[in-house]
Parts: sequence; C-alpha cells; structure tokens
Amino acid sequence: MSRLSIAAGIAPAAELARLARRAEDAGFDALWTAEMFHDPFLPLAAAASSTSRIRLGTSIALAFVRSPWVTALSALDLDVLSGGRFILGLGTGLKRLNERWHGVAYGKPTPHIRECVKLIRLITERAHTGEPIRFSGHYYDVDIQGWQRPLAPTRENIPIYLAGVREGMIRTAAEVADGLLGHPIYSLRWINEVVLPSLSRGLRDSGRRREDFELCLAVCCAVDRDVAAARRAAAATIAFYATVNTYEPLFAHFALEVANIRDALMSGDQGRMVDAVSDEMVDAFAVAGPPGEVKRNIAEYAQLADSICLSPPDQLIDPRETERYREALLATFSD
Repeated sequence: MSRLSIAAGIAPAAELARLARRAEDAGFDALWTAEMFHDPFLPLAAAASSTSRIRLGTSIALAFVRSPWVTALSALDLDVLSGGRFILGLGTGLKRLNERWHGVAYGKPTPHIRECVKLIRLITERAHTGEPIRFSGHYYDVDIQGWQRPLAPTRENIPIYLAGVREGMIRTAAEVADGLLGHPIYSLRWINEVVLPSLSRGLRDSGRRREDFELCLAVCCAVDRDVAAARRAAAATIAFYATVNTYEPLFAHFALEVANIRDALMSGDQGRMVDAVSDEMVDAFAVAGPPGEVKRNIAEYAQLADSICLSPPDQLIDPRETERYREALLATFSD
C-alpha cells in the first residue's frame, strides 16, 4: 500500500506533539496541518520537537497572503527544527478568501503561484550565501541586497507541494512543484478522469519524470462500527464542500443533490444540508464504515498514489466528533 499520512486538527501544542509522536510510532509517513483556524506552520514546531522520523507538512499554507520571503524563512526554520523533514505545501485558496479576508490581490492563480514558487526557491537557496536576491515578475518585484541569514540551512532545496483541484492547477503542480496535494473530496472518478491525465500532461510538458514527483491523495475517512453514524459524519463534510463554487466540477454528476444542499444552506438549515447528501455521494467522495471495510476501500486510492493522507470528517460536525474519528484512524491504520 502507498505510504499513509494523517491530517492534524486544532489543539494545544502539547496535544499536537503527542499526536505527532503517536502517528510516528504507528508508522505514519507524514503529519499535515491546515490553514483556516490557525497558522499552519506553528503547530509543526511542536510536532518537530517530539518526533524524529515522520515528515511534517503544511496542507495547506495559503501562498498569496504572506510574502514569499516570510514563507521561505518559515520553511527554512521548520526544516532546521525538524532535521530536514519539512514539506512546504502551498495553495492558492479561494479568490474571495484572499481578497475579503486578507486584503491581498489574487490575480490569475496559475501564473501567480508559479512566480511564488520560483521566488521561494530562490530565497531558500540563497538566504545563507549573502548573494543578492533579485526577482522581477508580474506579481513580485523583490530586491534583497546586503542581507545574509546567519544559519546554514538543513537543505537548500525544501520540497514544495501544491494543492490543486482543477486541470490547470494540477498541471502547474506537475510542472513546478515536487508534489501534488489532493483534495479530500476527490472522487475516484475525478482522480482517474482529471487528476492523473493532467498530472501526466504537466510532467510531460516540463520534461520531468513521474518517479521524481509525489502524488498525495487526501481521502475523507470516517471509521466507526456504527455505519450510519460514520456515513452521516462524512456526508456533513461533503455537504459543506458542495456549497463552494470552486468545487462545482467535482459534483457535476450530482446536480440535484447540490441544488438541494444549497437551498438548505440559504435557509440556514445545516441538518437538511446533510440530509440532502445521497448515499451515492457518500460512496463517491468518502470512505466510511467499520475498520476492515475502510481499509479495503482505501486500497483503491492507494493503487493510484504515492501516498495517502487520511482526513477525518471536519465540517458541520462537533469538533469532538472529528477528534474521535481521528483517533479511530490512528487505531485502524497503526502498523
């Protein structure tokens, strides 16, 4: 089976450190932190202090809301703290989130993220050398002279993974990044019909080899012997993402259900939103059920990827329920 990783939740530093250590002891390959309710970098400092083998990555840090210089320094710091185990996972985020929440220009996300990745690589490679760092593009114009980071990097080339949902961003990841971070609401159909062909095209166009690139597929997983409870928890996360315009192509085969979910959203009825998620949608977008069944179904994704990130349901449900499903994933997939 592909290497397994797990998505971390929101918790105090001591709890995150314990989670990272348990995931490492259980044989997980990586621990990922997200950006929505906390900074994605800081929890990994706690995780780095309690582990020695597990990789630590951001899935995802928003690329445009902080300067490439700040992002590069955060990556360098975490790579030192972890002894060379950090992965910088970046994503563009939604246009309205960038512009309304952060007050930054979004522009055209594909060329914007290309420039961002190129500049971050330039900074991480030269920060310790004292060489001038000059970059002039459409989105960034940077001129750093007379500055040198007084700490040698653990690695000059820190792996950068990009998140992508649609064809253009997936191709971009294949062209300029070291890996692709899949969305937890990818269906197997979307992976086979969109992700894999787009990935192949991007690698081919950039003259890169497949073995030099990591495809990490995230899967929404709810492990529970109470099958109905597991499926409803998964349905809640599916309902949340079905309301986001950016993800409309993923739900193209469920137009009626999506219309009903959005109608319930407009009336403020979260229960009805979840009720509108059909059994077919749960089967398409999540893996839910008792441990043995979940492990068998995850194997279908594992055949297509280099690594799998197990993500518990985390939308429209009580956070304590999310943590219970995270605990079940650790127990189910421990070596």
